[in-house]
Amino acid sequence: MSEVWRPKRLTRQQMEERRLAALPYLADLSLSSTTLARRFGVASSAIRDWRQRLQRGESLEATRSTGRPRFLTDHQTAEVIDTIRAGPDLERYPDGRWTTARIREHIGVKYGVWYDPDWLGTLLRRWGFSWQKAEKRPLERKIEQLDAWLEAELPALEKKDR
Repeated sequence: MSEVWRPKRLTRQQMEERRLAALPYLADLSLSSTTLARRFGVASSAIRDWRQRLQRGESLEATRSTGRPRFLTDHQTAEVIDTIRAGPDLERYPDGRWTTARIREHIGVKYGVWYDPDWLGTLLRRWGFSWQKAEKRPLERKIEQLDAWLEAELPALEKKDR
């Protein structure tokens, strides 16, 4: 028993492997909890817990970790993504842009789920959206005048550049 099991960080699967590797030794009561704890890199209380689980007829296999439940269902998430892709209501948001605050408000009003803005940004990236910065343009921009100016002035500016 000179081999020691001590990786830096264990996944759930590795912890299960460790418990299952200890299974044949747990039935041998001549081996102390301290000896087995050193062998498998756990506290002696963990060895005692494993032995108690086996006495109760429980398994040492990993249980399913479900994590925290999601607030929006898959259907609701799909609706939100479709709404974002369709664009905001122009009567309500005349600039035609979605912002995190606006999306948060939309989800909160429609579904009663008020996400933290930082977490909503993470969700948006997870849903395939990327951060966009709106192009700044003057509101009074007149395309015809701009084109006329470019046609009249650009050749002169190009000559100066040479």
